[in-house]
Amino acid sequence: MNVKKALSAWPLTPDQLPAAIATDPEILALAGAGSGKSRTLAARVAFLVASGAPPESLVAFTFSDKAAETIKDRVAKALTVCGLDPLLVGGMYIGTIHAWCRRVLGDMDAKYRQFDVLDAMQLQMYLMSRYPKLNLHPLRTQHSTKAGKPRGYFETLNQVSRAWTMMNDELLDPAQIAAEDPVLADALERLRAQMEHDNFIDFSLMQRLVVEALEGKEPGAAQALAPLQHVLVDEYQDVNVVQERLIELMHRESDTLFVVGDDDQAIYGWRGADITNILEFDQRYPNAVVHKLLTNFRSTSAVVEAASTFASQELGATRLQKQLTAAVDRDPREFGVLRFSTRMEEAAFVGDRIKELLGTRYEEPDGTVRGLTPADFAILMRSTNMSEADETKRHTAFIRALETRGIEYALNAGGQLFERAQPAAVLSAFQLLRYANPDRTQVDGLFNSELSSAFPCADLGRIRQAIAHWGRRIHAPVAPGVPRQRIFPQQLLHDLLEALGVAASGFGDGVMADLGTFSKILTDFESVYVSVDGKARFGELLNFLENVAGEGYETDNQMMARPDAVTVSTIHKAKGLEFPVVFVVDVEAGRFPGRKRSYDGWIPASLVQRALNNGSYQTDRPDQARLFYTAITRAERFLYVTGSDWLPGGARPTKVSPYAAMLTHPEVRRDLLDPSAPPKVMPPPAVPSRRGDESVLPTTYSQIHSYMRCPHAYKLSVVHGFAPPIPELFGFGRAVHAAVGKVHQLYEDQAPSPVEARIVAEELFHLKHVAPSQDPVNRPGAYERAKQSSANIVASYVDNYAKDFERKRQVELPFEVPVNRAVISGAIDLLLSYDDSSQIREASVIDFKTMEGGPEPINNPDLHWENLSLQVQLYARGAIQVYGMNARSGAVHLLKDGQRVSVPIDASAVDAAVSNVDWAVDRIMAGDFPQRASGKKCGGCDFAQICPQKVEPFATSQKPPKLHLPASGGGKEYLMVSAFSQIGPDQ
Repeated sequence: MNVKKALSAWPLTPDQLPAAIATDPEILALAGAGSGKSRTLAARVAFLVASGAPPESLVAFTFSDKAAETIKDRVAKALTVCGLDPLLVGGMYIGTIHAWCRRVLGDMDAKYRQFDVLDAMQLQMYLMSRYPKLNLHPLRTQHSTKAGKPRGYFETLNQVSRAWTMMNDELLDPAQIAAEDPVLADALERLRAQMEHDNFIDFSLMQRLVVEALEGKEPGAAQALAPLQHVLVDEYQDVNVVQERLIELMHRESDTLFVVGDDDQAIYGWRGADITNILEFDQRYPNAVVHKLLTNFRSTSAVVEAASTFASQELGATRLQKQLTAAVDRDPREFGVLRFSTRMEEAAFVGDRIKELLGTRYEEPDGTVRGLTPADFAILMRSTNMSEADETKRHTAFIRALETRGIEYALNAGGQLFERAQPAAVLSAFQLLRYANPDRTQVDGLFNSELSSAFPCADLGRIRQAIAHWGRRIHAPVAPGVPRQRIFPQQLLHDLLEALGVAASGFGDGVMADLGTFSKILTDFESVYVSVDGKARFGELLNFLENVAGEGYETDNQMMARPDAVTVSTIHKAKGLEFPVVFVVDVEAGRFPGRKRSYDGWIPASLVQRALNNGSYQTDRPDQARLFYTAITRAERFLYVTGSDWLPGGARPTKVSPYAAMLTHPEVRRDLLDPSAPPKVMPPPAVPSRRGDESVLPTTYSQIHSYMRCPHAYKLSVVHGFAPPIPELFGFGRAVHAAVGKVHQLYEDQAPSPVEARIVAEELFHLKHVAPSQDPVNRPGAYERAKQSSANIVASYVDNYAKDFERKRQVELPFEVPVNRAVISGAIDLLLSYDDSSQIREASVIDFKTMEGGPEPINNPDLHWENLSLQVQLYARGAIQVYGMNARSGAVHLLKDGQRVSVPIDASAVDAAVSNVDWAVDRIMAGDFPQRASGKKCGGCDFAQICPQKVEPFATSQKPPKLHLPASGGGKEYLMVSAFSQIGPDQ
């Protein structure tokens, strides 16, 4: 097949095609807004594979997980266009830089497979939980306020977290910091050692560790790069120092480096992104070729030309020269720049204009005609979380305008959780338990003031019982010889939600997602604390909820398709999105652009002066100009830029934003509010119809299995975000699995002795939520017993399955299998057999489970063979399609009693498994989440307390085929997934 001709007909434009098929060693695709950069990147991947590059030789970095899934889907389509199997996408890496680094660390040393990753909020919780150990208190006086007072507790946590991240992102040597600020350097070095001891890692550290390993030429890191031939980087303008260093080190081993980005949309300098990476790309690589993608397929010529003129005037010589043009102009269209007397008038215009345009005719680029729906509108602003002078949030007037007009909206903004009734009421119930076990008067008072209005089905009697029970536990007396009681905040939440009648309340997705976010906060807290075992630790949880969580967490409704609602969002969160109608609001001088925000971190400025000179870690005028450019280029046909003279509670009028004043084009209208001016554009009516949803479901096997067991449980967990209580021995199975992997890493050619295996398991063993005994020899506790059990399991494995080490190697390979509108990701445990020439002779899928089979494992109902079999069969599909390894056998290895049970992986069994996954993904994307209750399932469900436990029908009569399960004597039996085979009270 002529690949160039096939891609050209896909189609790729005359700008895109040369970039996609270039053979130069270094290539910059300078891609303006709406110019099809993702399509170009996907086409390049397909071109490289069609030109002979093995899929595993490609690494493509994306800015976010969501972007990765979109690009994977487009790569699969591009592979098909080139006559290749779309499943080849599973053999390459397409994802974030930090996720790739985590994979490399696990390949280097299996111990990292049991490390938990801390995000920004969890890192602050971790600092809280180890505050005395890390000796952070001296920093409060070392970095006192301008008035000479000690820094606040939570401000100190935030600054230490920022300093830690900056140290890693900027690749600073702790000795450099110590020379300037020994107290801070000491704290950061203790933090690194403590995280290593506790088996935690964060995004910044995992990237730094891989860079250090590559620079030190560690064998494991070099092995990870052995297959590498091509590096591709999306959103290159947002790469920071450590990421750029990683890319540089990788390119030393690769044939080509292809980066795509737009300096005009570099909007993450405030968190360390270095815009000079893209501005000076051709200086670092003198032979680099630059391909400019300058055709905007999204916006009207008025928007494109006005945005380009604005960027050119505002950024001047600091930007890469480019002049975009619109691919085509379509009517109807309108571009307004408007000034209102008050914020109320501004919000009223936005609400009225949305109401006018809803249900009006809109022609898509492919010629499809439909009526606009709420999802076609966006209200964007620089900040949604900051307060006005009257204490309302900046978005408040706009969402009130939508509410009064009955228009659905989705607020994509952080910091609002505890302003909403249900999570605020639950927080009040938690707060009631701070000082003592509350009496009846206090509980009844809270019920009457908050709980009953927020939760109409609340049961006062059950609330009294729940609070009394947890009050006793939290405030149990501490005395010598009296064991401390561990408290499980997640279980407290589930008990309260049960008493509050959530299961019967019929709350919509918004309220349930709010409560699910509360659940996530508790999970994050429990995940970093060894235990919450008394009122002092419970008080720390309340302090975090009151001072940090409300501002730091956002409700993230994980519906697979965006709701049919107006998007109200910050510009940063709208990056990468596009809408037929966009309102960029709150555009006034002093707001947009705002005042310059200088660097105020604790890392000495002298150590990051280059970054500061480049505009990182601060907000300056060019940064805000790029943010404004990004905002207006989200619009397709209708764009309105608005501001107000008087802001809510303001003492004086605002001035016109220079950004609004700079928007000039013959089509820009500033007279839309003038009754004597020509009327606003009013398209004819059309039947409202949502734009075709191209979203892709990124999912794991465990999530798919959850849906197949009970779709409603999947919704509560994945969509709404509820988490189960963390069991005391959480992580035991992962520790055993990591030990098995480590044994195979250390003993590649022959089995170790049971004693050697035991030593490996003991050295690697770690549990985060059980503290070791202070006298482990004479008074071993739960930790020591679990450690002994892990060592016994691993020793027994190498003793009974020594043949697994004879010219064989156990590897954990990541895989991604694209199915209809989804990408299923996971890690395959493969046992590879080698011949005398070290070539792979045979592959077997072995799923190691820390389970016990019992006398008849196949007939053990607690093992859920439909789940275990489906997993092995899907992994066998991944081994065949992704790695080209035809797995001849599949099995589940039950580590606790050393039994290995074969699972059918013939073609019909694997096809049935894939058909089940296709069916589940189709139902998830359709939003079909019926309850499929049964006595046994609900009895063991993590979410039974917040579920009505009914049997509801699916929205379709289509059913998946039966799965192929192992049967006695080596045969098969057939069973449907438990969403069908296990429903009703007797099941």
